[in-house]
Amino acid sequence: MATLVTGGTGFVGIHVMRQLAEHGETVVSLSTGGSLDDLAGEFLGKAEERVVSIKGDVLKLAEIRESLRRYEIKTVVHGAAVTAIGALEKEVPYQAVMVNVGGSATMLEASRLEGVRRFLYLSSATIYGSGDPAIPLREEFGVNPRGIYAITKRAAEQIVCRYLDLFPMEGAILRISTPYGPMERPTGRRELMSPIFGWCRAAAAGQEVTLSGDLQRDFTYAADTGKGIVLACEAPRLPRRIYNISSGRNISFSEALKILCSLQPKLRVRYEEVSGDQSFFRDSLRGPLDITRAREDFGFVPEYDVERGLRSYLKWLESHAA
Repeated sequence: MATLVTGGTGFVGIHVMRQLAEHGETVVSLSTGGSLDDLAGEFLGKAEERVVSIKGDVLKLAEIRESLRRYEIKTVVHGAAVTAIGALEKEVPYQAVMVNVGGSATMLEASRLEGVRRFLYLSSATIYGSGDPAIPLREEFGVNPRGIYAITKRAAEQIVCRYLDLFPMEGAILRISTPYGPMERPTGRRELMSPIFGWCRAAAAGQEVTLSGDLQRDFTYAADTGKGIVLACEAPRLPRRIYNISSGRNISFSEALKILCSLQPKLRVRYEEVSGDQSFFRDSLRGPLDITRAREDFGFVPEYDVERGLRSYLKWLESHAA
């Protein structure tokens, strides 16, 4: 018996796979590329011994069914997606709809037909839309997705919920928010990086950081994001359908940069009008995700505040400097 992670070679997926494998689970990574590159293999370390990498397409039902049978998959963590945000939204809207919605339906149908026990869908905080940053967002709040990515995530959520209502397969939707940390990098399906991605690289290189306005976000260290997902995989039961996975606390961009400057004194910050890269975050200003459900139902408590996360991330970047 094993756990299948779609999008396993992606930023969040690699953290999920490593933690599952470290817990003794056999993990099957399904991605369009198939194999792990050197950096991913190094990141997994000894955990790679428990990871099987396969090439697959989440739109091909027969292919997915065969993989589920071959590896005796009991749990599916479906994270494969096209993150069509920013410039990528205009470039690949059709692909985003097909993969994010159609791929989710394919994975659900294959899982149903092959008797998968648990199906976890990795959704996004973007489905909440914009709002008052002082109000924590609970799962039962209304949603207002804007943009292709958020719309497709919400559509897939509804399909997941209906499948779980109709068929004897347990599962949940996990809404994740603004992960950052080791293994974040541009890919063909994810081009817009977290602000911290750029800041930390600039800090390590002694370059100037430009801050456009003072926004805020519940930045979540990727190890904590992975932890929340793994806890949901391992929980004896999931009594509720939707869970937020986040640090649970907003921090302003200026405060995060102040912490980063204390860790990297050579870092310089310049303020200017909103830039193209940060316009997405300005348009989606919102409160932090309330993580009470995840704490109550499967014991999720984030381990990293922003200072500890930045310190850890900078150390990792230093050890992987080109």
